[in-house]
Amino acid sequence: MKRIGITGTIASGKTSVSILLKKHGFAVFNCDQYAKMATHAANPCFARLIEILGEQVKDASGDIDRAAMAECIFNDEQKRLAVNAVVHPYVKEGMRHFFEARKEEPFVFAEVPLLFEAGMEDEFDEICVVTCSKETAIKRMMEDREYTRCQAENRYSCQIDPEIQKNRAHTVIENDGNLQQLHTDVNRWLARLRKEARNQ
Repeated sequence: MKRIGITGTIASGKTSVSILLKKHGFAVFNCDQYAKMATHAANPCFARLIEILGEQVKDASGDIDRAAMAECIFNDEQKRLAVNAVVHPYVKEGMRHFFEARKEEPFVFAEVPLLFEAGMEDEFDEICVVTCSKETAIKRMMEDREYTRCQAENRYSCQIDPEIQKNRAHTVIENDGNLQQLHTDVNRWLARLRKEARNQ
């Protein structure tokens, strides 16, 4: 089994790549979706997160409101690091179980937005970085997430430099085009992975 991590710049299309991989029949672990479970009151991470963030982040159902949590940690580095110290190990454990359950498959993927920030490079045999220009990312955030330009600029500036990400990747997919072009690039990547697997 080859463990492959998918990461990259904000609004670059990481999830679009994951969707295309699933259409090809591959298993993809979504770290963001798994991390959301930590915000539910029944989750073992919940009490520790409330200690860090405070009761005010709870929503009407008693779970953590993710938008309120994001607002709480966006301008507070200490809280952000404390939350990550709770959530990242939880997600990493879930991902390892996911991989273990599929160890007979040739390729298993994980979409990990904070792969480098969380120091998770060693979890993978290959890392694919999906990226796009700053202007494309800002435009997508404004259109798809209804951010103001200022909010989009702030989110973009908080990530690891895209050039550093690309330099640490085995594969880079530039996603400034349309879905058809992305599909072509993903197919080319998969063809390379299959060829390397045959030659091993």
